[in-house]
Amino acid sequence: MVNVKRNHTYENWAHTLKFKPDRFYEPETEEQVIQIVKEAAARGGRVRTRGGGHSWSHFVVTDDTLLQLDKLNKSLVNDVRENRYTVEAGIRLKDLIRNMELGGKAMRNLGSITEQSIAGAISTGTHGTGVKLRNLSASVVEMNLVTGTGDLLTIKETDTELLDAARVSMGALGIVTKVTLDVVPMYELEHVTYLTKFDHVIDKLDQLKDENVRYLIWWLAAPIGPKDNVIVITMNPPGTPPGVLGNAHVIGTPGTTAPPMDTNDLLGMLMNLFPENSFNKVLKRTGKYYEILTIPLIPVLHREFEYAVPVKNAAEALLQLRHIFDEGDIATTLPVEVRYVAADQSLMSPARGQDVCYIGVSTQPNANEVYSRVEPIMKDLGGRPHWGKHFTLRRSEVEAMYPDSYEKFRQIRKQLDPHGVFTNTLLSQLFD
Repeated sequence: MVNVKRNHTYENWAHTLKFKPDRFYEPETEEQVIQIVKEAAARGGRVRTRGGGHSWSHFVVTDDTLLQLDKLNKSLVNDVRENRYTVEAGIRLKDLIRNMELGGKAMRNLGSITEQSIAGAISTGTHGTGVKLRNLSASVVEMNLVTGTGDLLTIKETDTELLDAARVSMGALGIVTKVTLDVVPMYELEHVTYLTKFDHVIDKLDQLKDENVRYLIWWLAAPIGPKDNVIVITMNPPGTPPGVLGNAHVIGTPGTTAPPMDTNDLLGMLMNLFPENSFNKVLKRTGKYYEILTIPLIPVLHREFEYAVPVKNAAEALLQLRHIFDEGDIATTLPVEVRYVAADQSLMSPARGQDVCYIGVSTQPNANEVYSRVEPIMKDLGGRPHWGKHFTLRRSEVEAMYPDSYEKFRQIRKQLDPHGVFTNTLLSQLFD
């Protein structure tokens, strides 16, 4: 039996979540995970699993048993012919992408941060950007799952509904121990940064979405000073036509260093830099996909809140946010981030059944006030929360957000975990 630690304290990277489980395990094999679950089930206990600790949500919390899968971190199979890559579930994304590169393979898409484990990233619906690109979990074509009875279940691509439930499951169905990903050959991207104003970009959201494989917006609603500065970043295959951005004014010689993420540093970069042009090109660089799509873990402790609204409601959501910002009563520590994600069929994915625009608000000292103003806007416009970040939901709201899949997910949860081994207070509130 794997060694148990009795005096472990869990704390997420942002120091916003802290608790002491009664038992803490670091299994090194799938068999050890099975033993831990069976032991907990036999005594009527509860088990939760942590990934990289990059989440803000309370799905990880438990006063009973906590598992960390960091020692289940091996790359197992690179199926070159079928473009499939199999790994143990505890591997961190930063290690996964480097291992893939050795075999000439790459992730179809990637988010900004690579500190998460692959299991944690898929289970919370972690995403990148690109309206024709789905979230990370959509690349999972097979997985091993230890169920609430301690059985090992292999879910294959042909097990459509079961796989759709397990891809984004918040750890409610079992413990993921192995995943097989649909991957692509290694590729490069071209990163271009433009400076602009809110009014210049708000009516071009759909055009930018359609003209670029990947693009995102950082909107600088700073604590002091103007709140209408915007950074637009495109990340396309080299040679992609610039579209509407082809008319951008070039400020000097575009640099090759990624812009800072902290709002105050970004404001410093923008000061006295804006001529009266719609878009101003300031940076251009080409690199491997993971160099272009990711940023270092931001050394600014903060809280993150992100909702996926239907694409058709993106502009209205941002306009309503601007009205709140213009009133002067709230501001953000980091830029408001706007990204697009393609529809998928995972039962509890925020992008289920529709293309979405993710709008993320990150701040720290005034987080409760900011989120209490922002969240109702997102809910009213049909938004669904990112499961790894801050949100406040009642069960009835989740049911309304997922009218065609909520009950299916609940029933599958009951089948795979009949005695609630993988539950905690939040999961019980939302799904029991």
